[in-house]
Amino acid sequence: MDIISWLESGDVVLKSLVINTLLDKKFSHENQGIIDRYLNLYNTKEKMWDGIYNPLWTSNHYTLLELKYMQINPEHPIYQEATEKLLNHLWFNKGKVNGKRYQDMCMSAMLLSLITYGKFADERIFEIIDYILTHQLADGGWNCAWDSVHNKSSKSSLHTTISVLEAFRDYEKYGYTYRLDEVKEKVVQGQGILLKRELFKNSEGISINQDMITFHYPTRYKYDCFRALEYFVSIKKPFDIRMNDAINLVKEQIIKGYINTGKQYTGKVHFKLENSNKGRFNTYRALLILKFYDSKTYNKIIANAQV
Repeated sequence: MDIISWLESGDVVLKSLVINTLLDKKFSHENQGIIDRYLNLYNTKEKMWDGIYNPLWTSNHYTLLELKYMQINPEHPIYQEATEKLLNHLWFNKGKVNGKRYQDMCMSAMLLSLITYGKFADERIFEIIDYILTHQLADGGWNCAWDSVHNKSSKSSLHTTISVLEAFRDYEKYGYTYRLDEVKEKVVQGQGILLKRELFKNSEGISINQDMITFHYPTRYKYDCFRALEYFVSIKKPFDIRMNDAINLVKEQIIKGYINTGKQYTGKVHFKLENSNKGRFNTYRALLILKFYDSKTYNKIIANAQV
């Protein structure tokens, strides 16, 4: 079976992603398939799945992140209700959780991404923007460990920085304008952190760790260089030579015609998304990257790969 047909033969959510982004046609999953399975597990009385932020990965926070990636209709009443409950739980007192601790930066960024996708009209959005802008580190990125409780760090984290960049992307994409010029300025600096490290390398020019060069889906809050490339595709950032080694990793890993499901993080899940080591979601992500940054290789794979 050719690779596109194989992807489309999976869940209707994947079929929708493939048709809309790889084939540049229009198709709606109508919140069916995997999305509907998630929605059916929602506790309407408690307005949540298994919890609000915990447990990982069956809480509102992480379930909503998956639904957002799968492009649930943001106006769906469950998405709106569950996101509002998450916002009320995570953001108060302008981010100061108690006398010693502020809200985690990566958590705040992911929350911003969820509420802007839902097109919320809430002044707390502007508080989160203030918080993120205020606590950018001197090197241009972000780190949850910016305050003393988190063992204050002056060095940015790729995990946190990618979450902030994705959140700022959504903030602009969905029409928010408060301090937008400053947001755009900070975005360039944050992107520079990723590119300076060639998306996955340390100061010695080797991979920071194996997870940085391994496809993961769902990505949760974790960083890998493919998540960075997918982000750059989403904002249509032109090719930068510092992306080259990461793009080559995509080509090396899809040589067999598909990408593996990848490392699965420990913790309870609602259900298994895929029942094979052949990962449709990761394969889709790899093709999305190659379509934008290496159309020649992409077209060759589309024409020849059999799964």
